[in-house]
Amino acid sequence: MASVSKAFVHNPDIAWRVIDEEAVLLAIESTTYYSLDPVGTFIWKGFEKTTTRDEALSRVVEAYEVDEATAAKDLDELLGDLVSEKLLVESGA
Repeated sequence: MASVSKAFVHNPDIAWRVIDEEAVLLAIESTTYYSLDPVGTFIWKGFEKTTTRDEALSRVVEAYEVDEATAAKDLDELLGDLVSEKLLVESGA
């Protein structure tokens, strides 16, 4: 049985801006700031609309010409961090 890729979207309670290719995020409730490097920002921007992990992986592999195994490992680590900090939330869509 094939696994289904979970879909995620930005938490609506996060304010963010891109400054010099790096995203700065503010968790409004906790007033905690986060920053993402240019690759993290590229990934973050892809979740403005509901996006699956597999869709994000395809975009990273294409944009950065990295092998899928390396991209998947790094993406999964970033997604884990973004979800655990409640910056991304699982989409019901």
